[in-house]
Amino acid sequence: MKNFFFLLSCVLLILVCLAGSKGTAGSSSQYCNDRFDYCLDYPASMFQKTYFSEQTDSLLFTTLDSLGKVSVISTTADHKLDSHQVFEERMRQLAATGCVANILSITNGDDYYEVNFLCGNHWYHQKAAFYRNFDVLFTLQVPVNRPELMMRLKQDVKIEFQ
Repeated sequence: MKNFFFLLSCVLLILVCLAGSKGTAGSSSQYCNDRFDYCLDYPASMFQKTYFSEQTDSLLFTTLDSLGKVSVISTTADHKLDSHQVFEERMRQLAATGCVANILSITNGDDYYEVNFLCGNHWYHQKAAFYRNFDVLFTLQVPVNRPELMMRLKQDVKIEFQ
């Protein structure tokens, strides 16, 4: 009878450990912003620092190795520009800082754009959505010598515009 309870205890302990590790490994967190109509899915275990602004207009994450950055920045839309013009204006602002973007790929629609570009020593992936009263800009940033980190961020961090 002692052996039965010992084996039962061991089996229960193993099951508890397996259940606990299953819930934390690869688990995804979600942040939804009703004010700016988007949801962001991300693995919280991948990031060391997270910042959520009090005004709910900015999210900033830094990966555990401090090399990758994820940001979501929402702004009121006080312009009457289309997605092409907004993208060109953002590239002009970037160039004014001394970093001229080398565009790798871009897709434009009436109310969005998605772009991959190199600027200085960093690789950027951006998605922008344009609503009636506001814009949302999602950015992934990694050093150019870390393409595997960009691939992982693209795979694991997802934004859905509503």
